[in-house]
Amino acid sequence: MTDTTKTVNKARFLNICYIHNRARDEKEGIGTLNEKRIHLVLKDYFDEDRTHHEVPYLGYVADIKNKNGIIEIQTGALNPLYKKLGVFLSESRVTLVHPLISKKTVSWIDPSTGNISPRRNSPLHETAFDGLCELYNIRSHLSSPNLRIRFPLIEVDEYRMKDGWGRGGKRGSHRYDRIPIQLFDIVSIDTPEDYKNLFVPPELFDVTFTSSDFREAAGKGEKSAYYALTSLTAANVLEQCGKQGRKILYRCII
Repeated sequence: MTDTTKTVNKARFLNICYIHNRARDEKEGIGTLNEKRIHLVLKDYFDEDRTHHEVPYLGYVADIKNKNGIIEIQTGALNPLYKKLGVFLSESRVTLVHPLISKKTVSWIDPSTGNISPRRNSPLHETAFDGLCELYNIRSHLSSPNLRIRFPLIEVDEYRMKDGWGRGGKRGSHRYDRIPIQLFDIVSIDTPEDYKNLFVPPELFDVTFTSSDFREAAGKGEKSAYYALTSLTAANVLEQCGKQGRKILYRCII
């Protein structure tokens, strides 16, 4: 049976975006839905039957509940989902969907006039590795055989208010809205082997290594490497196996 949560259908995603964006903008205008706009699009994409949406279950409300289990969509930080996820995982298979912004254009809104600047490409691009680091916030759940991860890589148009300080009010500004535009890919993680193949550099598969070795091989900074190594250890991909001086040694256990 085809796992539809792994299916990348760019035309279908685009159509869902068009329907939601047109309907919501005509009714309420830009900015009124904030993150909910992405959330709504992803709910329809992962299950078009809306009778499966917002289903009460075990004292919480599941974003999607169907014959295949539960799908939880979290567009922001994952830590608010921690308790809910633990309850659901104890009774059901859960697919956690956490969209990553692979491409973004930014427009600025002048709060005094309402004028919107032309769109400009943002240099920031989230990758699956950013998603792995975010999993640090639910790391004690990563070893659950009931948990699956989906990282949709999407493009958005972002609107920000010039209500901050410095650089024309851009520093410290707040996000006004994000409008989903297209889906590039879905990174799927079902097993410890998936974590290993996606995030552990191949040259480290069969050797012991330190966090410094990992940072160099993965091309990441110290903070990102810490989050990644902790998440991979919690997911039963790595284990700590002693020390080299003051540095912890790791090795793959799968």
